[in-house]
Amino acid sequence: MENTNKQRSNVSSQTKTLVSAALFAALVCVTTAYFLHIPVGNGGYVHVGDTFIYLAAVLLPTPYAVASAAIGAGMADILTGSANWALATIIIKPIMVLFFTNKSEKIINLRNICAAIIAGIVGTFLYLVAEGIMIGSFTSAIVFTLMGLIQPIGSFIFFIIIGMAFDKLNIKEIFKNK
Repeated sequence: MENTNKQRSNVSSQTKTLVSAALFAALVCVTTAYFLHIPVGNGGYVHVGDTFIYLAAVLLPTPYAVASAAIGAGMADILTGSANWALATIIIKPIMVLFFTNKSEKIINLRNICAAIIAGIVGTFLYLVAEGIMIGSFTSAIVFTLMGLIQPIGSFIFFIIIGMAFDKLNIKEIFKNK
């Protein structure tokens, strides 16, 4: 009897984690594609969707956060007419997740603040490389990348604000006790 209850609990916990990952993928997609979505000259766009990638990275187990980032951001590229960026996105966004920790008691801590900065830098650099390959000119890619620097800065600011609010609401505890 005890073993059956434990199995139900594990299935319930896994289901909640999967649903949370799907919710984050949807949030990443919507905030990338439609919320403060600012097109830039290279067919790309500036957005704050990375905020929810960062939040997924600190609230979900890493494999689920990686999937949320890839699916949500990749779908946003397809929905906004930037499907040519989808392959780069589904490679780059999951890499950005890897700098965060979900093991801390709080969302906003020194490691996750540094992770958001590093993720922004790494993401910007990897998109610069992808763009240089796609358009055949790293000089042009640098110019377009300079226009896109607002994205990691904006996502960092939104991450800190939302993360601090979530910390006050003890959201991390709610995710732990699923």
